[in-house]
Amino acid sequence: MAKGDTSGQITELERGHKYSIRVRLAPDDAHKSWHWSKSRKVIGNKAEATAQLVAYKQELDDTASGKNVTVSEYANAFQTNRKALGKVSPLTLERDRHEINLIAHYLGKNRVIDLDSAIIEKAYLKMVEHGGISPDGVHKVHMKLSQIMRKAYLEGLIERNPCDAVEGIRRPKPDQRKKQERRVTKEQAITFIQKLRNEEQDGRIIAVWLGVATGLRRGEALALVWDDIDLKKNMLHIRNQYGKERILKEPKTTRSRRTISIDIQTVEFLSSWKRKQQAMLKHAGLRQAGDTPVCSNELFEFIDPDDFSRWRRKFFVKEGLAHYAKEEKYVDRRGIERIRRTGYVGPNFHALRHAQATLLVAGGIDPKTVQARLGHESLNTTLGIYAEEVAENDVKAASYMGEILSPNGIA
Repeated sequence: MAKGDTSGQITELERGHKYSIRVRLAPDDAHKSWHWSKSRKVIGNKAEATAQLVAYKQELDDTASGKNVTVSEYANAFQTNRKALGKVSPLTLERDRHEINLIAHYLGKNRVIDLDSAIIEKAYLKMVEHGGISPDGVHKVHMKLSQIMRKAYLEGLIERNPCDAVEGIRRPKPDQRKKQERRVTKEQAITFIQKLRNEEQDGRIIAVWLGVATGLRRGEALALVWDDIDLKKNMLHIRNQYGKERILKEPKTTRSRRTISIDIQTVEFLSSWKRKQQAMLKHAGLRQAGDTPVCSNELFEFIDPDDFSRWRRKFFVKEGLAHYAKEEKYVDRRGIERIRRTGYVGPNFHALRHAQATLLVAGGIDPKTVQARLGHESLNTTLGIYAEEVAENDVKAASYMGEILSPNGIA
């Protein structure tokens, strides 16, 4: 190639048999001036070396423009950028990791620009047949992939989102039986709150009470300190949340940062606990302060969320709200017979929040007030609870009309 040609260079290493090729590159972030690419060896004649040089230049151009980026590389970069910008919580990033890993495993080697509906559908089929992924799992992967590909579209890397052409990927309808098992009804909530009065107070019991009585999220309850509670004015301030990262951080959304009124029963329950905790701290040579966790552990520190969830599952089973699907007897290393219980079936902590909302709806509280108390970002979330309550009352109404219209009527 001519010396003055700045696009590339071919150097003969062995006459008519071996050549070295390299491409002249423009300045970039790593180089302030024109520079050469790495050399490549070509075994063949001059024509073949020239063809290889053209292909090499196209490859470098595609790499510079992002066209050679793989789905795995782009998906991981997408996640890294979200983390760096702080747009989503660490917990969300942790939950997304499962879908990102599946995308990388089944689609990762494909270039983003080559991805189409046929490739995606084939990958989903493999997930089901070979990976044992459920329809719900495939739906979650599809939603995450669509989000990532939309970013690639907005950046101009692809002309359209290939996920838009994939049909039949819908969120499976919830199993009504399982949905019922995970729910805490109004009647159960009322009975449960009465049982809590007879439990020996500790930080975990306080967290559960707050879940039923105020609808706080788990992280919001575990993050409370005494400065957040005004027992004289019957007010509770939600300023932080305490999650899996085990640090206090900003609430989930802007609406989650809120102040709500608390009922006199909750004030009395908390006041009783405050006095008890104060005595326990004094006995340990410590002092209760404004930054002392309300829902404290045995060391008067914030309760580990995972430890709390393990305890909460056992507590719900004890109180009749849940059960274990499987019980297996075994003998431990010391020769003691024990029972291993697995397959928890029942509500989680969030179900208490839903129960609180249902109680408010049943009490005739308007949707906007319920939204404000629970910190729902969208009114639609609150209205969904209203819709469930209306549907339940509609069945009762039909039953009542059936009694009226019966031959005997209602006395």
